[in-house]
Amino acid sequence: MRENWKGAITLSPEETIKLGESLSSKLEIGDIISINGELASGKTTFMKGVLKGLGFKGEVTSPTFTLVNEYDSIPKVIHIDCYRESDLNRWVGLGIHEYFESNSIVFIEWAELIKPLLPKELIEINFSHISENKREITLS
Repeated sequence: MRENWKGAITLSPEETIKLGESLSSKLEIGDIISINGELASGKTTFMKGVLKGLGFKGEVTSPTFTLVNEYDSIPKVIHIDCYRESDLNRWVGLGIHEYFESNSIVFIEWAELIKPLLPKELIEINFSHISENKREITLS
């Protein structure tokens, strides 16, 4: 993500999807993005927009129970969720470093749980749940 984008407030899930879709054009192969925010803050909705912007036509779901979802968009997107698994050795065994070195864009939810494994160059997008449909989404 190379643009000097700092953030936005979205007022509906549709606006959150549109924001993800617009930001998808700024992403590059090799980008690793930490998406942070409490449950129901719009992270998966945002991912639907990112993948839509990258031409993915299938279903987009949270990887909370699967740990990793791979999407055959162009470029490929890897969506990792560390919420239910914070054991660093398990992540190493699952090949997290190979994901970081792949020709993909990698999104990581709850990345703070595996902080010692994260690369130094990391884009962070933070989601705040302001009200039922209102979200503040910022880049740091």
